[in-house]
Amino acid sequence: MKHVTLTINGQDALLGHVEMSQTLALRANGRVANDGQIHPSFSNINDLPEAPVNTGMMADTRVATPSGPRRIDELSAGDLVLDTQGREAKINHVLTTDAPRNSFLMRAPYFGLDQDLVVAPEQKIVVTSDIAEYLFGEETVIMPVWALNDGRKVGHFETRSSDLMYQLQLDTPEPLAIGRCAVSALYKDGATEGRVLSDEEARCFATEHRVGFQN
Repeated sequence: MKHVTLTINGQDALLGHVEMSQTLALRANGRVANDGQIHPSFSNINDLPEAPVNTGMMADTRVATPSGPRRIDELSAGDLVLDTQGREAKINHVLTTDAPRNSFLMRAPYFGLDQDLVVAPEQKIVVTSDIAEYLFGEETVIMPVWALNDGRKVGHFETRSSDLMYQLQLDTPEPLAIGRCAVSALYKDGATEGRVLSDEEARCFATEHRVGFQN
């Protein structure tokens, strides 16, 4: 078995573990490249997504799958994960980017997490909050992790220059499950469906969240 990674415009796409006896066939601008040793499932280079800037999770993040939690860096295209309703979702692509130095640590058991989670600042999660209902008229919203920073449940985390962030593109718009925490994933038509806060709304939430914590 061999692990195949394709880098396009600085973005890595992990195409999976493949048999050495097979052949690699990737189409780029109508051309086919062949390698007699490896063969991942066919992939059109032009269809590969890009991870949004400053999103993703660290390599040791354990994602819910039908066979139990698995590290995100061990997952490949074609593997199955679970959404927060316990339904199976297939991974279309696994993307990696350099980890931003100003990442955040989300502490378990807050937000339904079953593990401490290091994420990039713009990584979005689904949050149910009285503050969200008060501000936006909707109790459940999708927001970037930086808006939840209170120094206790969520705080700054400095990554190393060698660290990577991982992002999954699924075949469903549902969020993936990390414990009982709903974490936004990529989808072929965008990201997880739901009420996504704008930057201005996220700043308003962050202010109210910090004031509420201090009081």
